Amino acid sequence: MLTAELEQFQSTLSILQTDDTPPEQSTNPAIKSLAVETVELKKRLIAVTEQEVTLLQQQLIADNTKTEKGKAQEANTKVSVASTESRPPDSIESKPLRTFTVDYTLEHEAANVERLHTLLEDYYAELQESARILPTAAEIANREIARRDAESLARIPFSVDKVSLNGAEGSTALLHITQRLIDPGIPESRRDIAPICIIRTRLFDTLVGKESRSLKPVGKNHYIARVRLQPGDTSLSILSDHWSVRLPPHANTRDFVITLYRPMDAPPELHLFAIDELLALDKPHIPAWLPAELDLKTKAG
Repeated sequence: MLTAELEQFQSTLSILQTDDTPPEQSTNPAIKSLAVETVELKKRLIAVTEQEVTLLQQQLIADNTKTEKGKAQEANTKVSVASTESRPPDSIESKPLRTFTVDYTLEHEAANVERLHTLLEDYYAELQESARILPTAAEIANREIARRDAESLARIPFSVDKVSLNGAEGSTALLHITQRLIDPGIPESRRDIAPICIIRTRLFDTLVGKESRSLKPVGKNHYIARVRLQPGDTSLSILSDHWSVRLPPHANTRDFVITLYRPMDAPPELHLFAIDELLALDKPHIPAWLPAELDLKTKAG
């Protein structure tokens, strides 16, 4: 029944999906919903198939044990018959040995186990591919929490071309990410790709810092990281894109948040803002979807 239902889902998806884009990345809410339900079906199929494999393996073990006992009994019978034939025959009538037939074969059961193992491998591979795109239940819940929090905040406009933001603008930048994450019209993106940011800092024309940082994917082509920057002129490079910021020479080394948005049909947006400025706001937008390693906490926790 589950297999038939899965085939129906996949048939519907093949009709609705008119291009090569994975269903999980579709901008069509109906296709994305079907993709999510297909994943749930595969999970249920895996659970049932694993139980079937376990039962078949137990049956194989029992059948093998029965076969070995049968062979041993047959060997004992042959020895007994041979010893009887070596003696003069006694005039005793006996019934012929009863033969038992088995309505299945070990080869058939073993083939079933092999088939189910192959099926499980396919399901696991398909689920793994979907997991690289679709958000988890916890991530969806965190996006919803962030959405409710964002509804109570006033928007502070800023230019998407502006790289270095103050605390209020940084809060708005996070707010914009939240709004895109909950927008059903924006497709999901692969979450197993982490862009590498090359950070170089020069102070008075001298290279004082250089490091590479991976930006963590949070969904829908958004990436984020926490970095520590020194005063001076800092360049940030991701593939062929470059951005520059300047921290006053007399400033202290500070912790910053880097956000990157790489839409499919527009230039990438990168923003940088100081964590202490963000947390100094009365009501900063600290969304629930933020990775735990960023460790952004207000005074209230």
